[in-house]
Amino acid sequence: MMKKLSHTLILAALCAPAHAVIELTDTFSFSGFGSASWARSDNDTPLFINRFIKDENCFDCDTTFGLQLDYYNSGFKASVQGVKRPQDNWSNPSLEWAYVGYEVGDFDIRAGRQRLPLYLASEYFYVGQAYTLARLPTEVYGAFLGITGYNGFAVTWNHYLTDELQLSLTPYVGFNDNNKVEFSPTFALDFETDRLYGLNAKLIGDFYRWNFSVMDGEFDVTSSGTGFVSIPFPPFESTFPIEGTDRNTVKIYSIGTEYEFGALKTTFEFQKTESRRMDWYGLASYRMAPFTPYIAYGQLYQDGERSNMTSTLGVRYDLLSNVSINAEYQYVQVLNDGTGPFAPERTITIPSTPLPDNSASVYTLMVNFVF
Repeated sequence: MMKKLSHTLILAALCAPAHAVIELTDTFSFSGFGSASWARSDNDTPLFINRFIKDENCFDCDTTFGLQLDYYNSGFKASVQGVKRPQDNWSNPSLEWAYVGYEVGDFDIRAGRQRLPLYLASEYFYVGQAYTLARLPTEVYGAFLGITGYNGFAVTWNHYLTDELQLSLTPYVGFNDNNKVEFSPTFALDFETDRLYGLNAKLIGDFYRWNFSVMDGEFDVTSSGTGFVSIPFPPFESTFPIEGTDRNTVKIYSIGTEYEFGALKTTFEFQKTESRRMDWYGLASYRMAPFTPYIAYGQLYQDGERSNMTSTLGVRYDLLSNVSINAEYQYVQVLNDGTGPFAPERTITIPSTPLPDNSASVYTLMVNFVF
């Protein structure tokens, strides 16, 4: 019979060689990860919230560095992860998670700051070495505005349906959390969690996995900046004020799957919100060690109309077991007078003023590593 590995260990195996761990003692381990890139687009309107890539050489748009410390002893565990995200200054990194937990039988109980379990790659969101692409697709992973964590409680039930198929169910509840999202150099929103709860389900086999998630949250949103009027930001349900605080809700439903057919790997994720937004992407890669060429395509729909599409072509080169290089080209096009992944520096009005140029080619050379 197949040995019953924990859910965390199975995920680590699935995204190898993305995980490297330094065993400090029998109970303590230490690990780290990072990404650095050269990126440039051919459009003077910045692209991608929290990265702001435009038509000039940028060597700091994707810079990420994280450290993680784990403790495990007879079922009790604790983990802390700090990350300098692309939007952070080195002097002010983010505490991505800090929780304690206990494993008893098939149950894994956690309390503290944790990662939102929304998507296939949520648990290693900032670990670029775990991706095939240089960046996770913005159509899905940018939908929640870069908010990746919550403060609260979670219980995971791990159960083997067969010798080769594991089911993991994770209900969770969150509260008392603050997140700041910069939409442009002149406009930002502060999100204070009033309530948040959800359910995540995973099916994990030898060569595939499925992810299902539903999340419901309510936030007090405070705007800051100049030159902006009240506008909606999907997936939130209403507009934000010119200044002051307003109550907003968000409901997200997502499904994702990843299959390996020998050297070929395919990934698909789909997301729907109650703010009439729907987005998806598909990815195919073929491993010819040490090279892995890949192609991806994604779309975003708002109010039933296609508002954005992204095509990606690239190759990953595994320089070492824990170091990789991505060379990537992306073509982004915005339709129907939307803004898509662009982060305009100009004033936003209602109705939205069309972008001066609604498409961009993005060139990226990225290095990822773990230790």
